[in-house]
Amino acid sequence: MSRERTDDEVKRLAPKQEVLRELYIKSGNECAYPGCHNVLVDENGKFVGEVCHIEAAMPGGERFNPNMTNEDRRSFGNLMLMCHQHHVVTDDVERYNVEKMKEMKRNHEAKYSGIIGQMMNSITDYGMSLEYTPCCNCKKISRILDWGLTDEENRENAVVLDKHLQKLLDLPIETRRLLEIMVMRSYYDRCDCIVPIHEVERATGLKPENMIQNVEILERRRITSEIEVEDGIPNCKLYPDFESGWSYWNDIREFVKQTGTPIERICCDLDFSVFDE
Repeated sequence: MSRERTDDEVKRLAPKQEVLRELYIKSGNECAYPGCHNVLVDENGKFVGEVCHIEAAMPGGERFNPNMTNEDRRSFGNLMLMCHQHHVVTDDVERYNVEKMKEMKRNHEAKYSGIIGQMMNSITDYGMSLEYTPCCNCKKISRILDWGLTDEENRENAVVLDKHLQKLLDLPIETRRLLEIMVMRSYYDRCDCIVPIHEVERATGLKPENMIQNVEILERRRITSEIEVEDGIPNCKLYPDFESGWSYWNDIREFVKQTGTPIERICCDLDFSVFDE
């Protein structure tokens, strides 16, 4: 419901993260326009839709309501997700008034409100931040791999490990799942954790261009190196902690193998407490 107009200057405020999260979950990864099945997130995890205001964010915009506050305008109830084409179509304010737009939003979101688990992957794909369980003491991985460290040294390693694993939080889900396979098929060679690219491609069925795209995402976050070709064989490296030289991905792989902990708990569920006890 609209509030009385305040003396605040009208400003375009970006939607809050929790609002975007709810919008994406309830979108079904489809444009809200009736009968439109255009996706909002493409196969590469890129957001190709548009966040649309029912009542415009600024004066002069479609269906602008001067009695709304800036917070009202960026609230969940005033936003919906559409493809570019239908965002333009609904600029026809005579045909698409406020009530018509609210009805469109309500009907579309009702179809998907009950399948939050399914839609969470779509949210992750375009990099929304997620909650995670941090690593606190590294006692379990220290015991399993026989590090022989003090509690204080284990806590210091937990800080380093948690810092690096937080890089996974905004990765597209496809990239996280690929990283799982890269880690488990990597091998340790001369202080480097090497990923055999051809082997991963065969194991996943990914085309080379898709493999390159995902590795580029990992490279930008300093999780891996770029793909290098030596003697005709393409490889990349899982980066260590450069300050200490610790090849933590190698230790994670060995920990997973020895304990039977699913690698998915780390890379997809973001449960870094598996290393604690």
